Amino acid sequence: MKTQSAIPVLFLTILWVALMVGISTAAHAGRVALVVGNAQYQNTQTLANPRNDAQAIASSLRALGFEVFDGYDLTRNAFEELIRDFARGAEGADAAVLYYAGHGLEVGSVNYLVPVDANIRDEADLKFETISLDDIIGFMEREQRTNLIFLDACRDNPMARNLSLNMGTRSVAVGRGLAPVDTGVGTLIAYATQPGNVALDGAGRHSPFTDALLDHISTPDLDVEIMMRSVRRDVMQKTAGQQVPWSSSSLTGSFIFQPKPVQTATPTAPPAAAPEPLTPERKTLPVLPLDNRKDQELTLKVQTQLNRLGCNAGTPDGIWGRKSHAALMRLVEHAPSIEIGAQEPSAVLLRQIAQLDGRICPLVCAPTQNLIDGACVRKTCASGQRLSSRGQCYTPQVAKPRNRTTSKSSSSCFKYNGQTFCD
Repeated sequence: MKTQSAIPVLFLTILWVALMVGISTAAHAGRVALVVGNAQYQNTQTLANPRNDAQAIASSLRALGFEVFDGYDLTRNAFEELIRDFARGAEGADAAVLYYAGHGLEVGSVNYLVPVDANIRDEADLKFETISLDDIIGFMEREQRTNLIFLDACRDNPMARNLSLNMGTRSVAVGRGLAPVDTGVGTLIAYATQPGNVALDGAGRHSPFTDALLDHISTPDLDVEIMMRSVRRDVMQKTAGQQVPWSSSSLTGSFIFQPKPVQTATPTAPPAAAPEPLTPERKTLPVLPLDNRKDQELTLKVQTQLNRLGCNAGTPDGIWGRKSHAALMRLVEHAPSIEIGAQEPSAVLLRQIAQLDGRICPLVCAPTQNLIDGACVRKTCASGQRLSSRGQCYTPQVAKPRNRTTSKSSSSCFKYNGQTFCD
């Protein structure tokens, strides 16, 4: 009898453990997102669209199966509490997303997200009044997974201007937009516009950047890096080239927000299908090794083609250096059809890129330039002002002459062996 009664108890115990494991796995696996929209600022200019933008993104992500931690018009304390909840919820997740819309600023190449109650008077307030973007990215990159960050935070910010004035000669440390961020492997960061520039809040219900995101984020079977190319194209069209979304990626695999639905097999046996031909875009091509002694001419041709496509490989010199490699990575980011192997010049690579037409890599202007009608034009400042290396106009401080009192002595004195002698 004891043996018989133990069987149901054992069965229920195993069932309970399995249920708990399943609940735990469901709670931690999958995809999570932190979504924040700050618009009603207490100490600076309010914004029209961040709340609308963030609510729409949160709704889309939930529909795509994300567990969303969202907040709107957050004070600093509320912002920190939401980040803690998100960090706990992201433990063990396969993918994590950060979307932020609102004021942001860059000081000394560090990006800060601004809560609605922030009161920034000088540089010392940054640590206590804002949220460091690096801190949030640090939470996300504690585990190996796909991390996606979307920043619609490059709007023109009066706080940055006031801070710049209060910092005096160090005002050049205050950026006009957001600074590029160094990330770990497996992270993509998408900015509403290129680093160092400001984005538009938009005349409609959503900003141009978020509006384009909403148009493409639910497209079935669309890789996120290809999606960003479509977002970039749409925003450039909507803003007449004034705003160019920018992304930095170290993803090692594909990520799709809306996977293609799995089709169930029909009861009837399917007819024998002919082998599907490989398209040129997806064909795996062999890559020939680089021979530094013989392939200098090949390298020079690849560099020339990269420059033709707007990817900035520098002056073609036949030497495959860091700048040439970075140009190739930019091309691959914006033209996923290119298949590379050893990330070095090869005859196959040259044939692939020679078939591409027009500018592939988007034009990026220096901080001292504006993108006007598809060209980089140097910024101009008002009379009496100068343009800093960060693209800001400032009024140079005029050194005030020191009042020096000169006293002429009628005698000449000198010291010798500790004694003073005068004429």
